[in-house]
Amino acid sequence: MEQYPELEQFIGAYFIEDFDIFGETIEEIALCYKRVAGTARIQQACLEMDKFIADNKVGADVAFAERWGSFDPALWGHTTASFFDELKRILNCPRIA
Repeated sequence: MEQYPELEQFIGAYFIEDFDIFGETIEEIALCYKRVAGTARIQQACLEMDKFIADNKVGADVAFAERWGSFDPALWGHTTASFFDELKRILNCPRIA
C-alpha cells in the first residue's frame, strides 16, 4: 500500500515534466492543485508531507529523488524540507506543534 497516496497524487501529477500547464512557479502550481483538491485532500497532503520528513529525517532529499526523480526541488532553490514548507504555506496547512 502506498505510504503517501495524496502526496503521490499531488507531486506526481502537478510537479512533472509538463508542470508549466499548471503554472510557472511553485505557488501557481500549488494553487492549481488547491483549487481542485478540496479540504480533505489538502489536509491529507499536509499530513503526508510531515510524515515524509519524519520518516526520512536524514535522507529526505535522497528519498524524494528516488520517489519523484523527475522533479528536483534544488533546481527551484529548495531542499525537500523547505519545498514542503513552501507548499504547506501556500496550502494553508495547519501547524503541528
